Amino acid sequence: MKNKKINFGIIGCSRISSQHFGSIQLYKDELNLAALCDKTELKAKEYGEKYKTKWYTDYNKMLTQDDIDIVSICTPNGLHAEMGIAAANAGKHALIEKPLALNTTEIDEIIKAFEKNQKKLFVVKQVRYNPAVIIAKKAIEEGKFGKLYSGALTIRWTRPQAYFDEVNWRGTKKLDGGALLNQGDHYVDILQWFFGPVKNVFAKIDTVAHNTETEDEAYAILQFTNGAYATLEFSINTYPKNLECSLTVMGSKGTIKIGGKAIDKFETWEVEDYPEPQIQNNIPPQVYELGLFQGSSPRHIFVYRSIIDHFSNYKDVAMDGREARKSVEIIEAIYESAKTKQQVELPIIK
Repeated sequence: MKNKKINFGIIGCSRISSQHFGSIQLYKDELNLAALCDKTELKAKEYGEKYKTKWYTDYNKMLTQDDIDIVSICTPNGLHAEMGIAAANAGKHALIEKPLALNTTEIDEIIKAFEKNQKKLFVVKQVRYNPAVIIAKKAIEEGKFGKLYSGALTIRWTRPQAYFDEVNWRGTKKLDGGALLNQGDHYVDILQWFFGPVKNVFAKIDTVAHNTETEDEAYAILQFTNGAYATLEFSINTYPKNLECSLTVMGSKGTIKIGGKAIDKFETWEVEDYPEPQIQNNIPPQVYELGLFQGSSPRHIFVYRSIIDHFSNYKDVAMDGREARKSVEIIEAIYESAKTKQQVELPIIK
C-alpha cells in the first residue's frame, strides 16, 4: 500500500469509534474511510451521511467491498474473535480494539486466521504512547532502575450501575468478559511490558456493588520470571469518580510512580543519576461515559500513525496479536486463580 491511501472500514459506531473516525480524518492525506457498519440502521445511516461514506448493517456484506484494506473493529469484546477471523478470511488486514478477545483460546484462533491468510493484525493499546510510559520503558531497558524488585498496579475507578444498564452487553460474561479484562487490559499490558513475563499468579475477585455477571473488584499477587513481584489492586467502586490509575516500579537504583487518572504523569521519580524528565503532555483527558468519570488520553492517533508507517516505511508495529495476547493471558490466569483458589502458573497449558 505504499504511495496510496489506505482504505479503512469501521465495524461498530460505539463511543470508542469516535477515536477511529477522528484519527482517519486527521491523516486524511494518507487514510480514507471507505465504509462503516453498525447493526443499528439509524446509527449506520447517521454516521454514513456524517462521514460521506458507504454504510452497512451487516459486517459480512461490508467485508465484500473490494477497496477496503483494513477493518477497524470497535464492537463488544465478545464479538472481536468472530469479526476478526471473518476479516482475515475476507482478505482484509484488521485493527481490533482492546482486549483482543475474551481469552487466549479465541486469540490463538484469530492469530491463526491472519497468519493463514497472510494479513496483518493490529491491536489498539494506546496507553503505550503515554509520554510517561515511554520514558519509563526506555529507562528500564537502559538499566537505569538496576535490578527490578517489585511493582504495584493500582486502578481505583468508578463505573456506576447506569454505565452497565446503558447497553445490555456490559457486565456480561459472553460479550464483556469482565471488568478487569475490559477496563484493566491496557494497564496489565504496561505492567508486563515493564517487568516481563509472569511466572505465576494468585488472585481473588468479587462483585460487591453492581448487578452484573462479572466482577467489580480484583486483587492479585504476581511473580515474574525475573524474580520480581507485583501487586494488582483493581476496583470500579470508587466514590464518586475515578481516583487513580498508577504503576509503581521499585528497583535497586530507582523508584518511580506513574500516576494520574490513567498512568499519564510522574508522581514520584527517584532514580540514581537520572533527574526527573519533563513531560510535554498537552492532550487533555477525554471526559465521557455519562460525565461521571474520566477516561484515558485519546492517543489512537499514534496507533494509526504506526500503521501508516508500517505500510509506507516498512516499520515494525509494536502491538500485534501475539503481543496483545500477553495481557489477556495474565488476566485469564487471574480469573482462573480466583475460581480455583489456587496459584496459577504461566504460560497457561490447555
